[in-house]
Amino acid sequence: MVLVLSAFAGYSQLEKPAVPTAKELAATKAAAAKGNADALFQMGQYYYFGTGVVKNYATAQKWLTKSAAKKNPAAMLLLGEMYKEGLGVKKDFKQSLEWMKKAANAGNSDAAYELGEMYEDGKGVPVNMPEAVKWYTVAADKGDVDAMIALGFCYMEGEGMTAEPRRGSDWFMKAADKGEPEAMRYLGDYYAQSDLGNDCLKAIDWYMKAADAGDSISVKPVGVLVMKDECPGVNKEDVAAWMKRHAGYNNPDACFYMGGFYVMGIGVKRNPGKGMEMLIKDRELTNYTGAQRNFSTNNLFTLYNSGELKDEQKQRLLDWFETTAKRTNDDEMMAVVANIYTNKERATSSDYRKGLDWAMKSAELGNPGGCFWVGFIYYKGLGDIRQNDTKAFMWMLKAAQKGDKDAMALLSEFYEYGTGTERNKDKAAEWKKKAAKEEE
Repeated sequence: MVLVLSAFAGYSQLEKPAVPTAKELAATKAAAAKGNADALFQMGQYYYFGTGVVKNYATAQKWLTKSAAKKNPAAMLLLGEMYKEGLGVKKDFKQSLEWMKKAANAGNSDAAYELGEMYEDGKGVPVNMPEAVKWYTVAADKGDVDAMIALGFCYMEGEGMTAEPRRGSDWFMKAADKGEPEAMRYLGDYYAQSDLGNDCLKAIDWYMKAADAGDSISVKPVGVLVMKDECPGVNKEDVAAWMKRHAGYNNPDACFYMGGFYVMGIGVKRNPGKGMEMLIKDRELTNYTGAQRNFSTNNLFTLYNSGELKDEQKQRLLDWFETTAKRTNDDEMMAVVANIYTNKERATSSDYRKGLDWAMKSAELGNPGGCFWVGFIYYKGLGDIRQNDTKAFMWMLKAAQKGDKDAMALLSEFYEYGTGTERNKDKAAEWKKKAAKEEE
């Protein structure tokens, strides 16, 4: 069984050295001139990163090659990187592989990890997973956390060996014990799956540890597991307090799920108003697009119509909808505002006019919901807006063609009774069938 996990970061390259003082640079250069391997490497690093000197890959290669000739594994590694990436030299995976092997055989764990990755990806060599596993193991045994994670994946998925998910989780555990947040998340993924770890309490615990260690992605699965209410024994009060803390760190997922916790009373006393504020914060922290944007907006719209908010809270939310729609030119939110004004209790002519204005703005941006509400307002002739079946039909047709199921159903009736168009039973049946299909 393949474990569904997130992608993880590649190997940790040699750190950029601190900027040397003029005196330090002169001393290093003098030692390098005398053939000191470490000093030769240091000069290569300075030119490779452009630290204390003007970046120059050709000069870096000169110093690194001299250091590598004196068996310096770090220099061999950096030369391997230069050939792999084509930095100052022509990209050459075979040359890169040779330098990486020299560095790994000299005890460099980063090079061993790189070799594992090259064999796994087929860079400079044919794909060879057993060989990749061999080098990952060499690096992992030397304490390389990226290699531990790579081995975890190999054992989980049976890459280069028989699948052994438990051994895979053991490697994740070793990386997690070294404080690697992503490894903690992978342990959460492992325990969350019923055909693997099958322990939702451990999954939640590891996700929370990962998030606390800086892996913001791990906040979401905690919310998912608790919101689904499929983890008996979980302390919802503790989770809610933890989620609130991360919402305070401006984590969008934490704000979203904390909003849900307040609305549904999960681990906290039900408070739709606080839920609304958290959902607004989530929306403001995240530049949602497409379906995610619509989902975010529709959650707030559902809350607006839930009957759970006080009048002043509903007004606050409507004001926020309007301000945000203007600021972001969000056609979906414009359609929501049009919906609110059109269906407002004790709506006035002014409300219907606002509804039509917002619907037109949304429709002009191509939103099917906006087209629907323009058509609907003209169809009903609301407030002081005169009924106009021709306009109603035109806009409802646009909405239906853009996939709005309510428009499809109403358009079927328009064709059935000749509202704003000639009667056409065939088209009426066609749109009725499309509307029914959308409902499936």
